[in-house]
Amino acid sequence: MLIVSRKDAESIEIRPGDGIDPQMTLADLFASGPIEITIFSSTANRVKMGVQAPEQLCIWRKKAAAA
Repeated sequence: MLIVSRKDAESIEIRPGDGIDPQMTLADLFASGPIEITIFSSTANRVKMGVQAPEQLCIWRKKAAAA
């Protein structure tokens, strides 16, 4: 499980990992289980969450886009 804190306008990105066969179907990607997101705490502008996903998927932190 990856545990991250995100502020307002920040996000995470979940995508197929490097080296994954591009012909893999969604059923193949999720054969070992779903993506599970658990919220551990939150404040006015921040949330702490855990993300658990099949090993074929990568989870990346993304910063807010510059205005």
